[in-house]
Amino acid sequence: MKVLFMGTPEFAVASLSALIRSRHKVVGVVTQPDRAVKHGKYETGAVKKFALENGLSVFQPVKIRDAVETLKGYGADIAVTAAYGQLLTSDVLNAFPNGVINVHASLLPKYRGASPIASAILCGERETGVTIMRTELGLDTGDILSVAKTAICASETAGELTARLSEIGAKLLVDTLDDFDNIVPIPQDGALATHCRTIKKDEQFIDFTRTSTEVVNMIRAYSPLPCAKTDINGEVYKIYAAEETDGTSAKAGEILRSDSALVIACGTGAIKVSKIQAPSKRALDASEFLRGRKFETGVICGKPQ
Repeated sequence: MKVLFMGTPEFAVASLSALIRSRHKVVGVVTQPDRAVKHGKYETGAVKKFALENGLSVFQPVKIRDAVETLKGYGADIAVTAAYGQLLTSDVLNAFPNGVINVHASLLPKYRGASPIASAILCGERETGVTIMRTELGLDTGDILSVAKTAICASETAGELTARLSEIGAKLLVDTLDDFDNIVPIPQDGALATHCRTIKKDEQFIDFTRTSTEVVNMIRAYSPLPCAKTDINGEVYKIYAAEETDGTSAKAGEILRSDSALVIACGTGAIKVSKIQAPSKRALDASEFLRGRKFETGVICGKPQ
């Protein structure tokens, strides 16, 4: 089939790459506009970079709903979305003979929405996967075409899991398109649906009144971006990795050790920090960090006052 691909971040690159190598033809790539950063410079998305490197036509509409005729002009049989970043209107969905399908990084109907990978880790799930679904006007509510499952490793971060799911999704996408005419779509059970949204800034600070398991899951879920944070002595530190450890009876957020290891008490148990970043510094393994900076025991970590 002739495919118009829509995606923006690194997660979507594997799917685009797999399509290029498949028997299907990518007729163009639609991606989000370059994002303005500091000093008048712009940041280009991973999909755009990859598409240009592979000689593909790139289209970056500010509002895709206003670009229906341009989309039709590609002559695609089907459109594929993977973390594209804009909601599609009925006019866009109807612009392709075989509609639009989406590569979604959860086992739908669980974790519909913007942060399925982080949410699965945050909630302590032991299994996740990728669902290829028909896109409709509802948020991730379309019929399921195919599913691939995978276990979530005990210490796996969102970044690591995202990389794995991108490859799983890429293979599943091509297999789905190869067998497209024979697939019987399965409606989702809305009663089983859960939803997840974009992570807000104030949600990135660790709540040490939680159990050590919950705190470690949060750190894994937000690593490497947007990253779990805590205030220590009026400065905000990023914590990229931690593991559970035994904790004595102490206040939640209290620093129990800051010698060869950084140990912080939780509501139940404690965490041993593995990787940390001071303000305006690079991230370091905790052992290296503690050779240059230590905290007084008894200091309370938490949200900024």
